[in-house]
Amino acid sequence: MKGNVENLRVNDYRRLWETNVFGVLSTIYATLDDLKKTKGRLVIISSVKSYVALSGDSPYSMSKFAMRALCESLSQELAPDGVSVTHICPGYVATEIRQLDNQGIWHSDWEDPISPRLLISADQTAKQIVKAISRRQREQVITNYGKLIVLIKRHMPWLLSLLISKFQIKVASKPSPIQQ
Repeated sequence: MKGNVENLRVNDYRRLWETNVFGVLSTIYATLDDLKKTKGRLVIISSVKSYVALSGDSPYSMSKFAMRALCESLSQELAPDGVSVTHICPGYVATEIRQLDNQGIWHSDWEDPISPRLLISADQTAKQIVKAISRRQREQVITNYGKLIVLIKRHMPWLLSLLISKFQIKVASKPSPIQQ
């Protein structure tokens, strides 16, 4: 779900949250007893955008900020039961997701607006996720630029804001079909 707030409606936000937040919560509730019994590992896939929000991306960023907060809370809540919680923050993964419009319709003719230099393969991403899970890491930021963004956000948030403003960094959005 992409677009400026004046072009989106509450239902647009709600639809994204149903998947990104409430879908995750439903899965957690469905597996919580087994996680506790087995002292298992809970992995939540979020995004580098759980640390930085860009213009035109508020629904997505809001949902990913919520996932980071959920991970922090659950890490504390589930630790006494031996359950580890790992927050995964991928950067841009080479998938077809950026060929979907706001209605979930795939457009094979849309080119990926992300530079190939910033993309990481799904295989590389999966390997880093498996490694983080096996080590019971609290968080794994995937991609070097993602690690840099998180570092700057944590220690020099003013610098990240300045860079975003100076370079007018925002989310590239594609037109969506008109809803009937």
